[in-house]
Amino acid sequence: MPDSSLRSRWDESLAQMPLATNYVTPNYFIDPYVSGERFAVLGIENDDSIAAVLTGVIEDVGIVSGMFSRPQLVFRDGIEQEKAAKALLRGIEELAGNSNFNIQIHSWHQIPGLGQGMQIRSSGSETSVVVLDLSKGSEAVFADFSQTRRNEIRRAQKQAIVEVKELETDEELAELYKIYSDWNARKGNPSDTFEKMQIASAQRENRRIFIAKANQKVIAGSFYRYCPGGMVEYAANFSIPEFQKFRPNDLIGWHAIRWASDSGCRYFSMGGSHLFLRRFGGEVWTTFRYTRGNRPVTFTSIKENAHDIGAAAFRSLPATVRQGVRRVLAR
Repeated sequence: MPDSSLRSRWDESLAQMPLATNYVTPNYFIDPYVSGERFAVLGIENDDSIAAVLTGVIEDVGIVSGMFSRPQLVFRDGIEQEKAAKALLRGIEELAGNSNFNIQIHSWHQIPGLGQGMQIRSSGSETSVVVLDLSKGSEAVFADFSQTRRNEIRRAQKQAIVEVKELETDEELAELYKIYSDWNARKGNPSDTFEKMQIASAQRENRRIFIAKANQKVIAGSFYRYCPGGMVEYAANFSIPEFQKFRPNDLIGWHAIRWASDSGCRYFSMGGSHLFLRRFGGEVWTTFRYTRGNRPVTFTSIKENAHDIGAAAFRSLPATVRQGVRRVLAR
C-alpha cells in the first residue's frame, strides 16, 4: 500500500484516465478478492506527474496484469502511450529479474511498439467486453438497450413487486451471503468467507452492492467495482431462482447504470459479452494480451487454441446448420 503522499498523487492522476478501474487504484492493495502477491508499476514524468498505471500479481506461472475482460493498464489522456508502455514494461522486467517468468499484460486497445518481442492475442467472442458510454446520459443509454430488455424492465417496474436499493444493513448482507452460498452449492463451487464480503461492502469509495427485495426479503444482489470519474465494472450477481421471473437482475443493472451516470463515471463495463449483458446495449470491445516468456505451453493456452479451432470449424458450417445449433444450445 502506498504512503498517503503517493496515494494522493495517484488518485489525482486517475481523474485524467477515463478507463481507470478499481483495480488500478491504490485500493487494489487492500481489495479482499485479489489473491497473490500484488504489485503496481507507475509511469512517472519529469515533473513527477503520473502518466500511466499498471497493476497485477506475481504468481508461480509468472507476472500477470489483468484479464481479457478486465485490463489493468491505463494511460493519462494526451500522453505518448508507446513510450509510457515501454517504461512500464521495464518496470515489470525489473520485478521479474533474471528469471524466466512469463509476463502477461492485458490492454483495452493495441499499443504500437509494445508488441515487439511479445506475442499478441486479441479477445474472442467469449472474452470480449460489453462497454457502455455513460457520457451521453442514462436515458440515452437506456434507449440503446435491446427492445426485449426495455420491455422487461418497464413490465417489472409496473408490477412494483421488486424494490432495488443499495445494500445498507448487516441483515441485508447476511441474506445476500446466504443467496451467494446457495448459488455456489448448486454449482459445486467453494464459497469465499462472509468476512470478505463484509470488507468489500465497506469499501464504498471503490465498490457498490445493489440489492433487489420483494416483500422485505433480499432476492438478488449485484457487485460493482469502480474508480470515481472512470469506469464501473459489473463484478458478480447472485439471485434466488424462483424470483427471476420478476426480473430483479435486469432492474439492478438499470439502477446501477443510472447511479454510475449520475456519479460522473465515464464508462460502464459489463465484465463480459454473453447475451444477457449484450441486451444492455453498448459496444463489444476487443481487448488485447501481450505475452513474453520461455516457460512451457500452459493448459490455458491449449484450451484457447482448442476453442479457436472449434470456433473456426463452427463458422465453416452452412448458415442453416449454424442456426440450428444455436437453437439447440439456447434451450
